[in-house]
Amino acid sequence: MTFRKILKTATALACLSTVAAGIGLAPARAEDKINIIMDGGPLWDPFFGAMKKGGEDAAKDLGVDFQWVTSTDTANFDTDYAKLVKQSASRHPSALIIGNYFPHALDPIIKDITASGEPVFIFHDGGASWKDDGAIGYIGFDSYALGKKVAGLSIKAGAKHGLCVNHVPGNVTLENECKGYADAFKDAGGSAKLQMIQFSDAYNPTFVTQAIKGQLQADQAIDAVYTMGAEQGLAAAAAIEQLGKKDKIVNGSLGLSLNALQALHDGKILFIADLQPYLDGYYAVVEAYQYAKYGMLPAGEIWTGAQILTKDNVDKVLDINKKFPGVRGAS
Repeated sequence: MTFRKILKTATALACLSTVAAGIGLAPARAEDKINIIMDGGPLWDPFFGAMKKGGEDAAKDLGVDFQWVTSTDTANFDTDYAKLVKQSASRHPSALIIGNYFPHALDPIIKDITASGEPVFIFHDGGASWKDDGAIGYIGFDSYALGKKVAGLSIKAGAKHGLCVNHVPGNVTLENECKGYADAFKDAGGSAKLQMIQFSDAYNPTFVTQAIKGQLQADQAIDAVYTMGAEQGLAAAAAIEQLGKKDKIVNGSLGLSLNALQALHDGKILFIADLQPYLDGYYAVVEAYQYAKYGMLPAGEIWTGAQILTKDNVDKVLDINKKFPGVRGAS
């Protein structure tokens, strides 16, 4: 059986085993062609490439029309993305799937969309507010719990003073992850700091490397760094290497790329939290489809991550990515 057939079968069984929830929105008629719009993140990040691929594969398996919508404006991504969400809603798809990356701007917009009767699902970002926004489903992860988990991995490796790097200011999901990270260090008798990097600079490796390097130079007590993106994890590795502290600072990250996986293999990164964005995209489309066609919903959130990758299991992931390019968020 092929990987896609296995995933399709598992997804169907999962959906059939969930409890349907009563929501006052009417599903599409059986004879209507189901069309789904997914508003997601920028494709220059391999994380979102995997998410898009998951959505496309699910749409192909289910025979529905699918469109991925995103912004390419790094300087004004939040405002441009908000406009795109409004435009997507104005097209009245069978279901609209939204990544709520900037709740301060998007929460009012999503509330207006759901109040009009449009079926909305939130995926990946926005887990803290999806119910308040009137969405009918959430697919993603518990960011606070993950922050505590990855801090625990660093603490287990001997770290006492962490640095959590947030490269998307205003993103509540990442803020909650850093809060969980800091709380875990505090609970263990240590401490943690937060470093903010503007989104417009987040994919400039030289800038991010120098920013992290400067923070590590300013506070010599920091012995663990956690970044929340593959490119940022590589920048942290470069900063640590330039300071000659590879054996003194624990480097953990989130999100996959081929270079990040290789750095994990080579010991430059101790662990990577893989949120499995392919599943975010795939399951979001499946849930939207099941609702649009049958009016069925799971009883609660669908959790898709995270899986912790280390030097011990990275080779398997590299092999999978060779067989199924892009599925593990690596490019």
